Order: sequence, then C-alpha cells, then structure tokens
Amino acid sequence: MSKPLDVVILASGKGTRMCSRIPKVLHPLAGLPLLEHVLKVAASLSPRTIVVVVGHGADQVESAFQGRGLVFAHWGELPAIRKAVSSPLFLVLPGDAPLVPQEALRSLLEFHEQNGLSLSFLSTELPEPGRYDRVVRKEGKVARIVEAKDAAPEELAIQEVSSGIYCVSNTPKLWEALAQLPPKDAQGGCYLTDLVERVAGKVDALVWRHPEDLLRVNDRLDLARAEGILRNRILNRLMLAGVTVVDPGAVYLSPDVEVGPDTVLYPGVHLYGGTEIGQGCAVGPGAYLIDSRVEDGVRVWYSVLEGAYVGKGARIGPFAHLRPGAHIGARARIGNFVEVKAARLGEGVKAAHLAYIGDAEVGAHANIGAGAITCNYDGLRKHRTQIGPGAFIGSNAALVAPVRIGEGAYVGAGSVITEDVPPYALALGRSPQVVKPDWARRRKK
Repeated sequence: MSKPLDVVILASGKGTRMCSRIPKVLHPLAGLPLLEHVLKVAASLSPRTIVVVVGHGADQVESAFQGRGLVFAHWGELPAIRKAVSSPLFLVLPGDAPLVPQEALRSLLEFHEQNGLSLSFLSTELPEPGRYDRVVRKEGKVARIVEAKDAAPEELAIQEVSSGIYCVSNTPKLWEALAQLPPKDAQGGCYLTDLVERVAGKVDALVWRHPEDLLRVNDRLDLARAEGILRNRILNRLMLAGVTVVDPGAVYLSPDVEVGPDTVLYPGVHLYGGTEIGQGCAVGPGAYLIDSRVEDGVRVWYSVLEGAYVGKGARIGPFAHLRPGAHIGARARIGNFVEVKAARLGEGVKAAHLAYIGDAEVGAHANIGAGAITCNYDGLRKHRTQIGPGAFIGSNAALVAPVRIGEGAYVGAGSVITEDVPPYALALGRSPQVVKPDWARRRKK
C-alpha cells in the first residue's frame, strides 16, 4: 500500500436483534468490546486518522474509548467526517465485524489501487446467504448491492454477499454521492449499499475466500459463533507454539494473552487482558486471570488473579484471590482462601490459608498463619503493614496498621498488634486466659 490511509468505523447501530440496552459494539467478545477488535485491526494499518461514527448510545461508546486519539462523529455530521478524512484513500469498516484480519484489508487496498477503482468492497460466497446483502453482477461486473429483504427471488439465489467493508477514493464526487443517500433512521444513518450505484467511477468487489473472517455480529447467536471462532484461532496459535490445552472447548482467553511453551492449561481457565504466563506452568482447573503476569514454573488452580504478579515457582490456590497490586515472590505459597491486595510478598513467603494481606510489605520466608489479617483501613485512609524477613505471624492475629513487625519476630496466635515489634521479639496482644474449675457443674445445680 503506497498511499496514506484513513479509516472510518461505523458504530452507530442500535443492534435491535441483540435485545439489549447496551450498544451493540460494546458487547464483549473474548474479553474485549466488539469495537475494540475492529479498532485493533484498523490501527495495525497505521492510518492517519480513525473516525468512529456513533449514533445509538453515543455517550457510552465515546466514554468507553476516550483518550485514544479517535475522532467521533455522527452520520448526520457528514461535513465533520469529511473534514477528518484527509487521506486519498479511506476504509469503511463495520463496528460489528470483529474477525476481519489485517491480510484481508491489505488485499482490498491493493486490489483497489491496482485496478484504479473509485469504490471497492470485500465480498464472499456463502452456500446459505440468509440475511446478508447480495452482490448483483452484470456480465461479471458489480452492478449493485441489494438487501435480502428487498431482493427478488432470483437475487436471493445469489451466493455472493457483501461484507460491508469498503475501500473508497477520497474525491469531491464521492462526498456529493454520500450526501444524496436517503436516510435510514433518525440518527441520519444511510445505506452504504446504495453508494455502489451512485458513485462515479469504477466499482468492483474482491471475493474473499474465508467467509468466517467477514462474520457480522447481529444477535447473540452470531456473538457466540464469533467467540468460538476467535477462541479457536488463539488456542491454535498457542498449541502450535508448545502450549498444552487439555480441553480447548473449556478454555477462554483474549487475543493479547501470551503463554509460554510447556505450560498446561486445564479446563475452566479464563485468561483475559494483557495476561502473560511463562514456561512450564500449570494453570487451572478453574483459574481466572486478567492483566496478570505469571513467571515460569508457577502453579495456579481454582483462583482469581487481577492485575497481579507471581514470581517463579510460586504456588497459588486453591481458592486464592490476588487483587490489583499483589506481587508474589518466587517460590511463595498462597493457599486456600487467602486474599492479597496492594501487597508485596517476598521469596518463599507462606500464607497457606484463611488470611488477608492488604497494603503490606512481607519479607522473604515469613509465615502468615491461618486467620491472620492486616487491618489496613481506619475508615478514612489506608495504612501499610511491614513484616520483616523470617517473621512468624500466628493464627488469628490482627496487625493494626501502620505497624512494623521486625525480622525474625514472632506474633502469638490470637494477638491484636497495635505497636511495632522489634526483630526476634515475641509479641502477645491477647487477654489472659481465665479458667474457673467446676463452673459448668455448679451452673447445672
């Protein structure tokens, strides 16, 4: 592709068949909104400008993608769109076509330039075209695009359908033709299919031989189908790179997830966002990771990790919860029903069960007993707890922050610690035990 490029993404549809109050382009696919998938492929072409045409739910769409350098406009604001589109070529992409690969768009751009076209689009052939728009040709040349609901019986028999993906030469006549298109809704939207007959110059379609790449999401059935296709693509990439997936039908992940070779993904695993997993790990069954990084040789099972880091050889779970800011050191052990938030745990730390570690620094090889908690919130502010290397925090201890537990110090079980504990000291903060002999026998009398 030699010419500069702009991209216009149509994201104005209400998505009536989705039966939802959520704008269609915001429905999640593999952990990302539909529109995010389209934006990613558009950005991969390095366009000068990406214009997102909004309509129904415009405020929601703009809010979800603000700060991204995008231009938002309505079809009713055609002059604003025209002003934003300054390159000699621009692509028009539907916001509900999340599976389109970069290769298909580059092929369309090359096809457009090599044939000196004014307007071109991607089409494909389907054995059962259903509600897709039919491409009507005369003597092999594209004559028009007709919607299924308006097609004559002989046109419904046509198997070549339009994808709704266009490449357009940016000329004054093109914008004049756009301005003359009749509106289809109150938002000022129009049927771009009508443009094929109105644009001046050569028009043609490039037939793409992989129909699933051009799948449009119009209802929840389409959404589920797209999810399956995309998930299979991601898993195939990982498996060919050396990852074992025990049951590909029971693993769910986002496109940006990376997994190292010799890692095993068990059923019930969900990997989303920018999650990175190292080599030789075992993840699952039943693990949910989002925007987390896991180093080599880690075991995670039946646990939730959100924005967390896990060092080499650590063991997480079952039923652990690592919240944002959790940093788990190498060979640490975070066991069942342990929650860690905004805390840094050193190498070899053990918190085997039933503990809460929040806003804390825990030194290497410290031991956190069952039921131990850091009391980090005073009702107004968060405070930090510091636990030194090799310290031992007994079961059911409460460390009231801000507080420091020195290196090698011991905190007795059931203690409430409100003051700093020196290194290698023993701290007891519990009430003395009282025993009353024969109390129960006398009570019965």
